[in-house]
Amino acid sequence: MARQRLDLHEGDVAVLARALGTSGETLRGELERRPWYVNEILRRPEVIDSILGGSDMEQLAVSPLLFFAVLVHRSADELTSSEWVDDWVGPGCRLPVFDVEPLLEFADAPGRLLFTAKLLVGFAVPTKAPVPVDRLDLDDLVDWLGAVEPTDQIVLLRLLGDLALFQAGVFPDSNGATTLSDAQAEHLGRSVGMTDDELDQLVDHGSSTPGLDALEILSSAWYRAAAESSASTPVLLRDVAHRIRAARRFLNYVADHYLHRVQPSWALGA
Repeated sequence: MARQRLDLHEGDVAVLARALGTSGETLRGELERRPWYVNEILRRPEVIDSILGGSDMEQLAVSPLLFFAVLVHRSADELTSSEWVDDWVGPGCRLPVFDVEPLLEFADAPGRLLFTAKLLVGFAVPTKAPVPVDRLDLDDLVDWLGAVEPTDQIVLLRLLGDLALFQAGVFPDSNGATTLSDAQAEHLGRSVGMTDDELDQLVDHGSSTPGLDALEILSSAWYRAAAESSASTPVLLRDVAHRIRAARRFLNYVADHYLHRVQPSWALGA
C-alpha cells in the first residue's frame, strides 16, 4: 500500500511542538526528514492529552484533520488492549463480541487510519461538490452520476462510498435497522451495475442489521467503481473496499467512544 502523508499546517505543528516540549522549527524539520514519524507522535500521551483533553484554545488551534487523526490513532491503540468490542445490534443496543481481530488488522495500517480521519473531516468540514447536490442524500448523488463528466463521476462515486460508510459507521442507530425499499435498492444498486442477486442482498429481510449490510455493500461497490474508473485513484480506496465491514465497525467504535459517548445497553437474552 502506498504511504499516506498527513499534511500539517503551522498551527498544528505549533500545538504538537508545545505538547512534545520542542520548537516548531525542530519538529517540522524532523517530520520533513521522517514523514512516518507523525504516526508515532499521534500516539504520544502528551499529544493526546493536549489535543483531546487540553484547553479550548489548544483545541481550537488544531485543524480538523489533526484532531480526527489523533482520535482514530487513540482508538486504534485502545483496541490493541481490548479482548472484546461492543457491536451494534439495534438502536441504542450493543452486544459484546470477541471478534476484535478484523478491527486490529484494519487499524494496523497508518494509511487506513488517515483515510478514516479524512472521512470524518469530509463531513465535519465538507468541501464543495462538483454539482449542486445534497451531499447527505445517496439518491440525489446517484441521480447526478449520469449527468456529469467522467472526472466528476469519479468524485461522486467516492462521495457515495464515503457517505454510505459514514452513515453506517457514525450513525448506526439511525440507519442500521432500516431495510431499503425495493425501489431504492434498484436505484442505488443499478448505479454500479448490480445484478438481480446482488440487489436482493440489499434488501435481506432475514438480516438483523439490514441497513448496515446494505450500506456496507453499497459503499464497497462505489469505492471499487471509483478505483476502477481512474488509474490515479488511490490504491487505498480498493483496500478499504475490501475491508468495508472492519472499516464500519472501527468507525462504530470511534463514534461510540468519542463522537457520541454512547453508554450501550447490552442486548442480552432474558
